[in-house]
Amino acid sequence: MISNIQYNKNTIPYNLFTKLRNKLILSDNALSSNREEIFLKDICNRVQKSKTVLYTLKDDDNIVGLISLSVTSITEQPSLQIDYILVNKIYQGKILEDLDDTKPFRYMIEFAIDLAKDLQSKIGLRYIVLSPDNDDIKEKYKQVGFEILHDDWMYLKI
Repeated sequence: MISNIQYNKNTIPYNLFTKLRNKLILSDNALSSNREEIFLKDICNRVQKSKTVLYTLKDDDNIVGLISLSVTSITEQPSLQIDYILVNKIYQGKILEDLDDTKPFRYMIEFAIDLAKDLQSKIGLRYIVLSPDNDDIKEKYKQVGFEILHDDWMYLKI
């Protein structure tokens, strides 16, 4: 059974980074794996400082993936920002029945869209934005509807 666990400043457990890192298989490439670990440490620190909220997608005791969300303003438009998204290596590219027959990456993007639409009905919110780490990932975001805003940012109109 897959569940979604939320971590924020009030619910962050002691040593969140270590607990998450021990349940994740990162990239085989040493450079990519190192970058993923640095991002994960940064996100855990940002959760502790109330700068982001982290959602982990868990299958029993395994972490399927995680997504970190915050709010920002891009071109003076209030936006939900995807700070970080990571799919555990063993789940990458797999279609999971428990996720309505979708891949974890797409499921987490749809989770962010649903959350943004819910927030939009309560507060001003116009876009979901993100700053892709590299050009290869830009194509993946384009496939789920994001468009280029400028060199560093992509957006999805809510």
